[in-house]
Amino acid sequence: MKIAKNMFLGALVLGGLVAVAAPALADVRHDRHELRSDFGELHRDRREFFRDLHNGAGRAELARDRREIWQDRREISRDRRDLRNDRWDHRGWWGWR
Repeated sequence: MKIAKNMFLGALVLGGLVAVAAPALADVRHDRHELRSDFGELHRDRREFFRDLHNGAGRAELARDRREIWQDRREISRDRRDLRNDRWDHRGWWGWR
């Protein structure tokens, strides 16, 4: 009887931990998905830039492609910073503010 009670309480504690951790894990998963999609967008914009460069596009088109690439890199940098800040809770690697 004591073993069954301990197993039941252990299952309740484990279930409670999973229930508490699930929303946090879902948020991290969403952030990483957003980062991956930004990398895909950067890859597509770079491919478009090199295709335009190869086909002899004008200066304005190349400048527009470069601006899109710059914006994609800025978004990636911002997403990485947000992930890092979430992981370290706005603290440095040394653990204090």
